[in-house]
Amino acid sequence: TTSESDIADMQAMIQAALAFFRDDNRIGERRRLDLRSLVESVTDDLADRGEPVTLHDGDPVVIEGDAAGLKALVANLVGNALKYAGDAEVTLAELDGHAVIAERDHGPGIDPDDLDRLFEPFFRGERSRNRDTGGIGLGMAIARDIVHHHGGSIGLENRPEGGLRVSVKLPANPT
Repeated sequence: TTSESDIADMQAMIQAALAFFRDDNRIGERRRLDLRSLVESVTDDLADRGEPVTLHDGDPVVIEGDAAGLKALVANLVGNALKYAGDAEVTLAELDGHAVIAERDHGPGIDPDDLDRLFEPFFRGERSRNRDTGGIGLGMAIARDIVHHHGGSIGLENRPEGGLRVSVKLPANPT
């Protein structure tokens, strides 16, 4: 039998799917911005709420991008680390004409067979049916879309010392 909770979950998944597939042009107006300030605003908000998140110091990194989309990207990556690993450490640097955002955690990492699949819509690395911990599996697909719309790339890797590392590479506009 299907419970009311299952039906509510299915309705939420359908709504999210429709929004995901209908909104093919998620990126808003692009403007020149300091990516470090943007990332800092996300990490500071979380740290102010007592979350174990750190942004390492560094120079400003100027890019041309959609502030709302990039904020959603960073919030998603850091939020996943906090939810599944319990901590998040973020570095930001300019390297060879690219802005590189690296987020790492000290959690259990991801099953190597699942690393590439995490970007597929509705795939969840966390296999429980509990939506409080598992979500519906659109976060990383949306993150990848935001990165690709900015002309960048995103990758995941398990760290040899434990935990997961997510790297985002975006074209930078040196000042």
